Amino acid sequence: MQIPVHKTSVMQALQSAVARGYVWHVSGVVAAEKFLALEEKFAERYDIGLSRWQRCRQRKQGAAGVRFFAYPEQGTTRFLWWLLFTDGENAAFQQEHGRRKTSDRNGRLCWGTEFELVQLPSLKAKVSWSWRMTRERVQDWQGEIQAAIRTTRSDDAIKGVMARLVRLPGFKGVRQQVFELHGFAKKDWGRIRRKAKSWEPPACPGYVRFRSDETVPAAQVVQRLLVGQTPFRTEPVTPEQESHEEETMAVVNADRKTGLPIPRGRDACRVLLIREAEQIQTFIAERWSYESIRLWLLDRYGDAFDIPLPAFRERVRRVLQVKAAPVLKEASKTSILPAPIVEQAEEKKNEQPERTRRLTWEERRAGRFSGSRTTVVHNSKPNRDELY
Repeated sequence: MQIPVHKTSVMQALQSAVARGYVWHVSGVVAAEKFLALEEKFAERYDIGLSRWQRCRQRKQGAAGVRFFAYPEQGTTRFLWWLLFTDGENAAFQQEHGRRKTSDRNGRLCWGTEFELVQLPSLKAKVSWSWRMTRERVQDWQGEIQAAIRTTRSDDAIKGVMARLVRLPGFKGVRQQVFELHGFAKKDWGRIRRKAKSWEPPACPGYVRFRSDETVPAAQVVQRLLVGQTPFRTEPVTPEQESHEEETMAVVNADRKTGLPIPRGRDACRVLLIREAEQIQTFIAERWSYESIRLWLLDRYGDAFDIPLPAFRERVRRVLQVKAAPVLKEASKTSILPAPIVEQAEEKKNEQPERTRRLTWEERRAGRFSGSRTTVVHNSKPNRDELY
């Protein structure tokens, strides 16, 4: 699973999914050490790793579409997660008894205790989905504004609060609430600081635009949280450009344990899976999870196994099938076919091909068939000249 770096991107994805019919949801909080197990459980039960075209095909057939979202909670080592699904036949609709509908007042989709997803009217009398702050969060902001205004020694406190308000995600509902908080701050400023110079609050947060965001594998985020680091790197993440040498499977280094070269490129994962097929079979026999196997390979070979869990599971299945095919073929040659049968098959290949001749209608009606070594070929319907 890939997790976007920015919080706004996950909020956009949730908003877009609900607008497209994913109105049922189950959400919660999970510790970082248990997150990968939760993801694997949902992947096995509900196929959360399907592409959007596969989900669209399922929904046309009457099945419910299922999507899974997660993001690390700020300041903790936990993950906020949401399981969204549509109306239709699906195991999630039957097993998730705590499901709620986003259109219900008591079942709104929430981002912790900070934001909630609601339907707001627009100028064209159309209702659209948007995020806004919860009532408790708005009251907290009002308390911070009042405390900052009453700090009369310096204006740095109120400026700091206003700067934090501007950095909030600029969804429609949030922008409306920030505008109301600006009016609340201006009114309280004039009431408390009558002799001070007039003060104008800064602008509202900028508009949110849909864009492709950088993503990080969930395993890396979990690993950083467990060692006490921030979930994402502070330096900008630049995608590595694949060179022509990487596409042609150039060898850049060697494995210290096996002495074999480590390939790089788009086919490196398949080559390395074939190399470690016996070890993977051992792990599966020992009841290792696929995510644990992938993390072991990721630590051993690097970015070649930085792929989603459903894709890794499918590649392992194909590699194990290909690995077992030559063994079955050799066994079939030695054990299934005994020696006499093989000799008879060789003798038939050396024989002359059989002569074929079509019988006339009179021969077929009388039941007279030609001699040996002649294959009888019947016509489906006799000709008129042969009948009379």
